Amino acid sequence: MDKHPHRHCAALFLLLLGTGSAAQAQTAYSVSGRIGDPEAEGRKVYLKIYDTHQVIDTAVVHNRQFRFEGTAEHPYVARVDLDGSREYANFVLKDSVTVDFATHLPAAGGTLTRRFLAFCHEEDSLLKATDQWRQDFRKRHPDVTGARYTQAFYTRNLPFYLKWITAESDNGIGEYALREAYFAFYYMSQLEALATVFSRLSPYLKSLAFSRELENEVILPWQRTAPGQPFTDIEGVTADGKTARLSDHAGKGRYVLVDFWASWCAPCRQEGREYLKPLWEKHKDSDSLTIVGVAVRDKKEETVKAMAEEGYGWPQILDAGSLPLEQYGITGIPHILLIGPDGTILARSLRGETIGQEIAKHIPSK
Repeated sequence: MDKHPHRHCAALFLLLLGTGSAAQAQTAYSVSGRIGDPEAEGRKVYLKIYDTHQVIDTAVVHNRQFRFEGTAEHPYVARVDLDGSREYANFVLKDSVTVDFATHLPAAGGTLTRRFLAFCHEEDSLLKATDQWRQDFRKRHPDVTGARYTQAFYTRNLPFYLKWITAESDNGIGEYALREAYFAFYYMSQLEALATVFSRLSPYLKSLAFSRELENEVILPWQRTAPGQPFTDIEGVTADGKTARLSDHAGKGRYVLVDFWASWCAPCRQEGREYLKPLWEKHKDSDSLTIVGVAVRDKKEETVKAMAEEGYGWPQILDAGSLPLEQYGITGIPHILLIGPDGTILARSLRGETIGQEIAKHIPSK
């Protein structure tokens, strides 16, 4: 998935996960709207539940208008789509809702609709404010890479999502806030923040198919490989085709800096040149620290070529595919972690100067 940390609240349509739903009391709804395009006359409009991918009703455009009426198991996050076009709108499925395809949001509705719109407007304000914060930071620190301030940047947003997820724990607004928190934290590898969000979910929100998939594919792998946990072994090959494992180096009495990278990843190669190579030159003849590269989602011949171009001299695990990313819950590369002499993970998501700073906590400078 592409990284996309800043988007309008209505961008929820980008993510449709899950296949199940929790049985709940029935909730009545009516959904209506107007189509501006006269060519839409007689075309179908579909009403869909996000969490299940299920189309629960179909209407036909008549006099540029459409309407749905019915009951659902719960006030889910829902969406209407006009057949054969990109027209859509997101909303919470409860009471009487009028949707606006121009804004992709409800234009009018009941109490839940008003709260849903309040969430969206507050989130838009937050995103604009934090985007301004980002721009101001870059002006003040033009040489600082984005990775060095993402933790502070995205931590600013955590209280906002927790507030809404807690307050709307039994309806689609809480689900929508959860999905938006996923966008805010997952794509910038802020998995600790995402794990905090997940820990605050109500039983209803945890029952959603989206939440179950989030837990199995993101939260649990991250928790199993969080700082304080033992490293998980990784297997690949060396440049000459011999089996290579992380356990060949980790847990053997030295600190191990593990670099998840790929030849096609420009930031990965920049990290290697600017930070890993100096560390390697400093520690390569010592018994205190070694570096191990893990080439992911890369062709072996391309990795070997990049190693030669960059002058990497440290051990490499090549042709590892995507499995290491899944094992460690890694959402983007470069991703650098530090393992202690006994095989315990000490730190993750190290970038730039934080690599040397973390190492200095454990290995006194000579």
